[in-house]
Amino acid sequence: MGIFSSKLRIGEKLGLGFGLVGLLFIGVIWHDHQVLRSVLDDYHQLHAVFETRKSLALQIESEMAAAREAEKDFLIQRQERYAGKVDQHLGNLRDKIAALATVDQQSRQTAEELQALTASYQESFHAVADAWRSMGLDENSGIQGSFRSRIHRLHELSANYNVDRLYTSLLQIRRNEKDLALRRDASYRDRVRHLIAEFRQLIEASELPQAVKAKLLAELALYARTFEPYAERVLRSGQTDSGKGPFRDAAQRMEALLDAYHVTNLETNVLKLRRREKDFLLRGDESYPQMVVDIARSIRMQIASSTISAADKELLNGLLRDYQRSFLVLVSRRSLIADLTRQMDAAANRVVPLIQQNADQANEMMAARAKEIAESSQASVRLSLVVMACAIALAIVFAVLIAARIVRPVRQMAGLLDNLAYGTPTGRVATVHGGRDEINAMGESLNALIDHRANFLDWWKASMNEVMALRELDGAQTEAERDAANRNLHAAEIAKVTQLDAIRDRLLQHSECIVNIAQRAIADHGKLGANDVKDMAHAAQSITMLLEALTKERASVATKPAPQTTAS
Repeated sequence: MGIFSSKLRIGEKLGLGFGLVGLLFIGVIWHDHQVLRSVLDDYHQLHAVFETRKSLALQIESEMAAAREAEKDFLIQRQERYAGKVDQHLGNLRDKIAALATVDQQSRQTAEELQALTASYQESFHAVADAWRSMGLDENSGIQGSFRSRIHRLHELSANYNVDRLYTSLLQIRRNEKDLALRRDASYRDRVRHLIAEFRQLIEASELPQAVKAKLLAELALYARTFEPYAERVLRSGQTDSGKGPFRDAAQRMEALLDAYHVTNLETNVLKLRRREKDFLLRGDESYPQMVVDIARSIRMQIASSTISAADKELLNGLLRDYQRSFLVLVSRRSLIADLTRQMDAAANRVVPLIQQNADQANEMMAARAKEIAESSQASVRLSLVVMACAIALAIVFAVLIAARIVRPVRQMAGLLDNLAYGTPTGRVATVHGGRDEINAMGESLNALIDHRANFLDWWKASMNEVMALRELDGAQTEAERDAANRNLHAAEIAKVTQLDAIRDRLLQHSECIVNIAQRAIADHGKLGANDVKDMAHAAQSITMLLEALTKERASVATKPAPQTTAS
């Protein structure tokens, strides 16, 4: 770490520190961006998958409810437009199901089941609709229209044979005619006149064929015309002629005409037949078809016992037979429709729970997913806080480490400079050779200054010791003093020799440094770095200083007197 730090300048260290802090905060920002992007992706998935699925589930449920509502309207009102609405809603339902299949795998499986059940429901509805069309959507179509036309024709003809009131009125005329002959009271004549007028009105208002009406009116006119002389004769003379005369013959002919068109209670029974038919169509009770059959049997018996012509009997029986056959076919088709309707309801009941289950499942999954997103967001916030705290802590650590790399050597150099000013420094600043750090360069310069000061002081001390030894030797009076001075002089010379050896070693080091720089320059094709130039300059300056010291030492040796020795 120290070697790496020495390779960087102070500005580079500061830039590196700010760069590391910036990278940490960029990492924090990137982490927050990833968290935000993850949350946005989760909400996008929530909207794209779960919200879409919920929306489609509600739309499918709505379309199915609308289809069932149109189905109920068709069964009640039996109009084609409601059948078209059912198909329209089911078409929209299939489109929504197809859209649901594209959401996810689970929705695709649900959509496949819904498609199959919807197709089954639609087939059942079409079967019910076709059965109703066959039976008749209204009173004029299908089987219903067929037997209705028959019964209407039968009802119209039954009115032609409803001569009960005419027959009764004619009998009333004959009874009062007999009472006139028995009692000879003019009130009976007046009553006969009044009944003839009523009988004429009944004939005119009846639905008998016009030819029959004309015959009856002609016979009635003959009866009225011939009855008057008979009544006058009876009231005047009491002669009755046993109640015989042209009027009696005319009355008998009218009775014969009425008998030819009289079927007892035919129109009433036809109306009863229609009533039971309507009851069945309205209520669907299975007891009404048997009532219709029983009433039809009674009508056939009445027709058979009547005195109408064989052709008329055949016509009435044919219409009644066709009506009964068509009605019974309608009854059987009504049972088929009931079975088909139950099958349709069963198919719809399989679709509706699955649609509801799909909607409930979409709601549950959406709620669960929203809860997961909320929990994940909270965890991401906590993680972001932890990452932010770690980034701040690492930034502080990096700042402390970089500051320590700058402050520690500066503090050490401050101490050495203080010792250099007021004492003799013994320590050195830790440096790395070839470092680019300004602090490292200052340390190297300070170390060189301390070394030069130490060499100067040692050289000065040795020189002073030598001068003092020479002075002592020169002033010695006795042998003992000369021996002591010689020993001191010898010791000073040894110290100088040691210093010279040190100077030689340092000269060798600086020479090696210059040689190494030269070799690197040759290898780099004469290119020198700033550090190499600085090192070469320092080495040259040191060599110059050391050579000056050697020159001065050589000059001092040349001028120094030869030492005196004593005989041992």
